[in-house]
Amino acid sequence: MSAFLKLVRPRMRALAAGESLSERGITYTRLANGDGRWSVNVMVNRRRHHQVVGLESEGYTRTQAEALVASLRATKRASAHGVAGSRHNAAQTVSQAADEYLQYLAGHDGRDLDTKARRFRDHLKPHLGQKQVARLTDDDWLAYVAKRKAEGASPATINRERSALLHMLNTMRRRKLLAAVPVLARQAEPEGKLVYLTPEESQRLLDAALVDQSPLAHPFVMVTLFTGLRHSAALNLRAGDVDADRRILWIREDKAGRREQPMPQILADYLAELVSGMEPEAFIFASPRAKSGRAYQMNAIFARCVKRAGIAKHCTPHTMRHTAATNAAHAGLDAATIQTMGGWKTRAMAERYTHAASMRDAMDALQGRLTSRPVTPELPRPVSKPA
Repeated sequence: MSAFLKLVRPRMRALAAGESLSERGITYTRLANGDGRWSVNVMVNRRRHHQVVGLESEGYTRTQAEALVASLRATKRASAHGVAGSRHNAAQTVSQAADEYLQYLAGHDGRDLDTKARRFRDHLKPHLGQKQVARLTDDDWLAYVAKRKAEGASPATINRERSALLHMLNTMRRRKLLAAVPVLARQAEPEGKLVYLTPEESQRLLDAALVDQSPLAHPFVMVTLFTGLRHSAALNLRAGDVDADRRILWIREDKAGRREQPMPQILADYLAELVSGMEPEAFIFASPRAKSGRAYQMNAIFARCVKRAGIAKHCTPHTMRHTAATNAAHAGLDAATIQTMGGWKTRAMAERYTHAASMRDAMDALQGRLTSRPVTPELPRPVSKPA
């Protein structure tokens, strides 16, 4: 590279306040207080980067400005073919990368494959499939968010799709297939009300499920009520996954991965009788009409039982997960135990149940404190003076 002709000491010293010199995307500006400011203004990957490097009084020189420009252009060279190494010669589209990503997960014990595949197939590929995965930007993601909102998708749904996309990009980066991953802004989700069933409502739901026309209704309510299993994890249970002696369910497929799920004695006895005589690989929630051999979902059956039980709350199969965790918290279990029991990824997700239980105990204690001593039934009234 040839030497700089403009950004040299004699010319920089001759600048008056407010004057600047620019060369090769680097600008030196003389400020009103006599200090000098270094900044860069370059086009990289069809995007303009305008950034202040620092002040001369802080020790910044042309060297730091040159280093920043070199770094930005190096990122451009890496993203031109989409990889950090040499394992791919041509840039991949998001659609091509998704196919390879899902195949990779299938061969490496990936989690929640069906859900990830559905999100890519139904939403991410149709909208982003033709984009080059290495040139995916935050602006591309914002355009995707706008389209999904126009289709009626909620912020929570879009965030789940974002998680699938980010997991793919981060997996590619770990495998040295991608140089960098964009941020992809997360959508703000409204605070949801924690809905759970009281013990009395739970018993009514069990009674309603027992007389439902579907033979799967009662086992499903029993399993989810006494374990807090996720909807899909419960439906994937097979007869051989039940260890009634140890009071353990072996969970093969779940959002939290493979794990052992503890269960109380009442459910262990119930399932031991239910799977008696069944083949180990037989689904507990079998459905002859389903291609997979087991029920795909229980929403309609569950809603019918909720209605028959006379429960007015908005109650879905996931409500049983909240119910199990809330009851565990009221029984005195700590957040760490509840997290292990329910397979939550973080402690914070389990602490919201213990927090709710603690607040209820606190309010009971406050009521007991305030009502344990005599309380004047009527507030004192001021005595009116005669006119």
